[in-house]
Amino acid sequence: MVLSSYQLPKYHKHSIRIHSYEVDFNQKLTVTALFNYFQEIAWEHAHILGYGFEHLLQKGLFWVLSRVEAEIYRLPRWTEQVTLLTWPRGSDGIFAFRDFEMYDECGKRIIAATSSWLVLNAKSHRPVRINWFSDFDFAQRNALDRNAAKLLEAGGVPDFSEKISVRIGDIDMNQHVNNVRYIDWAYNTFSIEHFKNFYPARVAVNFNAEAKAGDLLAISLFQDQNGESLVDITSADNNKNLCRLMFYWKKIS
Repeated sequence: MVLSSYQLPKYHKHSIRIHSYEVDFNQKLTVTALFNYFQEIAWEHAHILGYGFEHLLQKGLFWVLSRVEAEIYRLPRWTEQVTLLTWPRGSDGIFAFRDFEMYDECGKRIIAATSSWLVLNAKSHRPVRINWFSDFDFAQRNALDRNAAKLLEAGGVPDFSEKISVRIGDIDMNQHVNNVRYIDWAYNTFSIEHFKNFYPARVAVNFNAEAKAGDLLAISLFQDQNGESLVDITSADNNKNLCRLMFYWKKIS
């Protein structure tokens, strides 16, 4: 199916020109910028469909991203024109699923991703069941052949660790750390030499708890011999896991 055949309201798409401030020293799109794209188009489409931030706020509810997983076949370059496509694909209990695909100018799929979202009660911050999702006519297709994975603890001694404080620039409209900040912190645990030789072919993220302004966080990087890296971001006060990320690396040819 060609891109032009994806019809609203089931699908939503953005045409994007990659900016200089969204690429790294290789002139390739950063994972941080990619996940910002995912977040923005998801919010926009939810609003168009009538269950966006403002719609849920009126009911005392709000969205949070729980898990996301992306397969990256190629990262687009600076000034490249790409198309980002998204669609919701149903729910299961407390999880709502949304998928993403990115295409280059030739119509070739270069990135595919899936995400799992929760709706929380604004007062209790407890998840609520998404019964009203059953009324929507969903697109019957998946970007990946699975839902975003639950990541397991690495254990052992980390290869790198540091502590950081949450600052005001890290906080989003829901008064907790913006989810892309965790990805940025994890990305920065790797050296520039690493990024000269490898690119992230798969990225999976679990958002497990919220952090707020002033919190002290511990970031730990665990490497293995199979091209995978796990990053744990925990509260330095009580060791509660806030976010766990997995990167699978491939050699730059």
